[in-house]
Amino acid sequence: MTAASAPIRVLVADDHRLFRAGLSRMLTSDPRFDVVGDAANGHDAIQLTLDRKPDVVLMDLQMPTLGGLEAVKRLKAEAPEVRVLVISAYADGSLVEQALASGAMGYVNKDVTMEEVASRILEVSAARRSRANGRSHAVLSSRELHVLRQVASGLSNKQIAGRLGISEKTVRNHLSRVFNKLRATNRTEAVMNAMRVGIQLV
Repeated sequence: MTAASAPIRVLVADDHRLFRAGLSRMLTSDPRFDVVGDAANGHDAIQLTLDRKPDVVLMDLQMPTLGGLEAVKRLKAEAPEVRVLVISAYADGSLVEQALASGAMGYVNKDVTMEEVASRILEVSAARRSRANGRSHAVLSSRELHVLRQVASGLSNKQIAGRLGISEKTVRNHLSRVFNKLRATNRTEAVMNAMRVGIQLV
């Protein structure tokens, strides 16, 4: 396999052994990915990341010894080139938003299919490469970017409206402009396209 098509190096961090093993096994079966290690807590995730230098870390938020949120903060400082994708069962946006604010590149719920997990890994990896190549495309207004960041954290239009103190119709209007500028047809595609062109969603 050439360097151009080299698999994405992934580290899985989750304290549930069966989930961790299952996810690692499924990723290993996909030639696009190379699982370089797995960790049951934040301390191990940080150490393995520094030792094995993955491209993407799948990080659970609720782990013993050192939680995922603190691990995200540490990795942002100690290994800023590594992209962290939060994978969690928490969909209320609270912890996820903190993780995104601390340096995580995105979020995926544990209930989604393996195909969606793979898609999100590809997204954050693409964002990593585009930023490494110095590409950026700041096409969004500050308000549009703020709304899209709330979308990336998993919030609904109603939740975004409440958080920003605006109406749901205004949120929809902002998203309509975001979709148009990023050539997206839905929320997931908008986040994916933003990452691809190097727009910072944290």
